[in-house]
Amino acid sequence: MSISTEHGHTVEIVPCAGATPSYRWIIRRSDGSALRRSPYAFSTEKGALISAECWSRELTEAGIR
Repeated sequence: MSISTEHGHTVEIVPCAGATPSYRWIIRRSDGSALRRSPYAFSTEKGALISAECWSRELTEAGIR
C-alpha cells in the first residue's frame, strides 16, 4: 500500500484480493473520509497512482474537497 498527498487530497493505493496482482486507489479528504474510489482495478501500482492523480486534479479544479 502506498500513500501520497496530491492537490490537498490523500491518495491511497491498495492491493485487490485475487489471484492476479492488481491495485485500486482511494482519494481521501483531510479528515480521512473517502471522497472517491477507483471504479476498476489497475495491473500496476504506478497505473493506479497516475489515474488517482488525474482524478485528484479534476476534483480540485471542480472545488471538491
